[in-house]
Formats: sequence, structure tokens, C-alpha cells
Amino acid sequence: MSQHLPEPSPSGLLEQLRRREGGWLDWAKACQSLQHQKMTPQAIFEATGLEPAQQNQMVVAAQVYEGMAKAGASAALLEHFAQRGSDILYELRILSPKDRIRVAELVVSRNLGAGEAHEIARAVKSYAQLQQLPEGFTDHPGDAVAYQAWKTAQQSRDLQERTRAIGRALQYVHSETARRQIEQLLTTLALGSRRKLLPRLSVFRPEEELPRLLPVAGSLPLATATWEGIPPAAPQGPFGWVSSAAGQMWIALPAWPALQRAADPVALQVENQLLGSLLDQPVAAEEERDPVLLVVDRAVRTWEGRAGVFLVDREGWLSLEWIDEDLPPSPLLGQVLMAIRPPRIFDEEVAQDPWQLEE
Repeated sequence: MSQHLPEPSPSGLLEQLRRREGGWLDWAKACQSLQHQKMTPQAIFEATGLEPAQQNQMVVAAQVYEGMAKAGASAALLEHFAQRGSDILYELRILSPKDRIRVAELVVSRNLGAGEAHEIARAVKSYAQLQQLPEGFTDHPGDAVAYQAWKTAQQSRDLQERTRAIGRALQYVHSETARRQIEQLLTTLALGSRRKLLPRLSVFRPEEELPRLLPVAGSLPLATATWEGIPPAAPQGPFGWVSSAAGQMWIALPAWPALQRAADPVALQVENQLLGSLLDQPVAAEEERDPVLLVVDRAVRTWEGRAGVFLVDREGWLSLEWIDEDLPPSPLLGQVLMAIRPPRIFDEEVAQDPWQLEE
């Protein structure tokens, strides 16, 4: 059995955050530790003044920082971001570890802020999805930004917009071959010639993670065999489509970090009363039978010494249990990651009126 170091005391961590002791990396670790000890971001905010959005930014930025360190970022780059720039690292979360390092180096070399880092990260991510490099452009992040601007200039009919796009391309271009491509377009613009623009189809590209599609097991009571027989969802291709078995129910959920980390998530519906009794939380009488959707990671089958809500088998039927012992009472069938309540609509008639919704 692996040994786990004890979590620092919540009071000490909260005092550290209140006094802003250490750097932002220390604060991110403190927020993570408090959340692991079941303290909500709102409670941390009320105790320290760090808003939930700030906590999330720092925690994600710290994960980006650690990934860059493992991917071989230079000591100078790591030292720079250890002192400042968590907002910049947060914008690099959408990139691969290698691209994060190269974009971070570009941002530092040009002394850019988080807003510009956001635009560069989007350009580099889009550039990385091309099947092959465009003619004359290299895989340097500066060329990636320059290519996006160069393409905008080519497709624009507005003279001022084309001029701004070419200026941005020349500002970031890295290779001489790419610079010649941009200068050629600039020459064409100066001569006043316009490439005939073919009719264009509106094209959209999701900038963030796509929603996660989960199979729905149904509601308790549920036979263990039925639970085990649900095929796992295996997203395929760049759009993450999923093959569906006949009669299988599905639900799409936002790309929350905990959901993205799950290896085999399955949705299971229970009544509010069951969840309340399990967590020893009072439930109002009128809400006892309200549905609650649990997301369970079926890949968690071994005990790692951390308390939580798990699914176990009880004489062929699923059972939800809170487990905080070193030796679980029976084999684990998955760990509950989160509970989701249905959207609350206060006035059904108003919700169906488009004019009211727009207001």
C-alpha cells in the first residue's frame, strides 16, 4: 500500500492565503490542498478574499507550469514564471507541452501580456491542426501567428483590415521564407490588385474542449451485471464522435476538468434523499425525490487511501457507499466524481416565451 503524506492543516493554509505569503505557485498548491480536504472555492474566497475565478486560474496555471518543467523548459523560463505570469500560463492551457514552452518563450522575449498570449495560443493551436505546414512557413509560434494574419489579409475585402493583418503578420513572422510570402502580399496590396474572392462558407472551430459524451446507466436500483455491461464511450476523430449501441442513452456534459480526467465516466441517476443520507446532509421534504445525476468513473477499481463515495456490489445489485477505511468492504465498481442537479426554471411559461428570454 502506497504511503500518502498528510495534508497541511486548513487553518495554516488559509492563514498563508490571507497573508499572501510566498508566490502564486504556493497559493495554487494551498488552494488545491484545501479543495482536496473538501473545502469549496466559495468557502476559500470567504476566508481569504481569493475569488473562485482567481483560484481556478492559479491552479490551472500551476498545472501548466509543472507540465512545462517536465517537458524540459529552461531554468530561466521557469524562474521567470515562478515569480509572475500565472494569467499568461493559464492562457497556454489549450496547447501541448512543447508548444506551451515555445509560446511562453515568445511571450517573455517580447514582454507580452495575457491578452496577447491568449491570441497567440489560439493561433498556434489552430496552426497545429493543419495537416501540413503552409508553403514558406515554419513550425515556430511566430510563423503560426503570422500565417493566421496573412490568411486574414488574403480573405479580407476591406483595405484597412488587410493592412492591419499584414502589419500583424510582419510583427510576428520568424522565418525569412514566411516573411517573403507576406511581403509578396504587401506588394500586391500596394499595386491595388485584388485576388478574386470565391464565395465562402462560414467555418467555425471550437476553441475550447468539446463537451464530454457519457453513457447513461439508468436509475437505482440497478443490477451489477447491467452496470458492468455498459460499453465505455471511446471518442474518435478530431470531433470526438461516439459509436452508439442500440437503445443506449447518452448525455453531453461540459468539459469540466474532473470529467476530462476520468478514464471511463458513466452517468447514473439517483434520488436526492439517497445522496443526502449518504453524505449525512439534511434534505427538504419537497426535494427528497428530486433526481440527481452522478458521474462515476468506472476505471477506479482500487483503493488509494482517499475517502469518497464509491459504487460496490451488494448481492448482485449496485450500492452507493461512503468509504474511508484502509480496506474497502467489497470490490469497487467505480468512484463518484460529481453530482449534478437539473436546471432550475422558476417560471415555465416565461421560459417558453422567446421575447421574454431575450429581455
